[in-house]
Amino acid sequence: MLTDEFIDQVFDPVATLNLKLISLSDLADEEVERWHPRWSLQPADLRGSIIDRLETLTEDNTEINFDAIYRVALGDPEPELRIKAIDALWECNERWLLNTLVDLTEDDLEPEVRATAAGHLERFVLLGLQEELRPSLLEKVESTLRRILANDREDSPVRRRALEALSPGDDDDVNDLIRDAYHSRDHDLRLGAIYAMGQHYDTQWLPALLAELKNPDPEIRYEAARACGALEDERALPALIELTKSMDSDVQEAAITSLGQIGGREAKRVLTECLTSPTPRVKEAAQAALEELAFGEDPLRGMPR
Repeated sequence: MLTDEFIDQVFDPVATLNLKLISLSDLADEEVERWHPRWSLQPADLRGSIIDRLETLTEDNTEINFDAIYRVALGDPEPELRIKAIDALWECNERWLLNTLVDLTEDDLEPEVRATAAGHLERFVLLGLQEELRPSLLEKVESTLRRILANDREDSPVRRRALEALSPGDDDDVNDLIRDAYHSRDHDLRLGAIYAMGQHYDTQWLPALLAELKNPDPEIRYEAARACGALEDERALPALIELTKSMDSDVQEAAITSLGQIGGREAKRVLTECLTSPTPRVKEAAQAALEELAFGEDPLRGMPR
């Protein structure tokens, strides 16, 4: 049972309580009621550091669950902490989170929070497509995202994330939404459209993506490289291989990652060469890409036979 004494220890900035913080896993409703008012009285930097520490703990132990703590933080007065809480809940597929993300997307006063919430609605669209979400809830999510995207007065980054979240959908008009955003003069919407081309998984967009791989804007090249990986079309390999030599590290890593997704002998050769790079990030990206490529070739590798 969560006690006042333990909560005082958690909020002691000089205490080293990483092991004891595990006690905050899977809080019952009455424990959350005890925690919530005390949380609100703490300095913002301390609240943020606690969220960071809890996330670190979950990286090492997948059996613990701090969603109740993050749920409290979704209502934090600090926008940065609301964003932290949304990101921390990336594995949560509960209906309460869907409803909260919809509310934050439409009503939060901070554009960055609205954009973050809209982006996280993408996984609920995917769940709907996999028939793991009730049709009425999928409709709620998609209609919210469509309203945001259609609202010209909404901030561009929010509309961008709404388009990205909608992009896996199989409705007939999704390609039209992508096309309209791609041909707009809004830079954020164009970035969102390029991302969406990959997530919508329609190879009609490949010629546009191949052209954008040569765009002088590194943000566009980055999104185009990622989208080519999502399409898994071997026709993108030559351009992606060229981008593994990019001077922009983000573009370079995106190209390396996409080679692992597409696979093939030439991709494997280039990724193996990247393992000799003097740049640690390039070597790490190449190693991860080779592991994904190997899994794609043999999904049962490493499993008992």
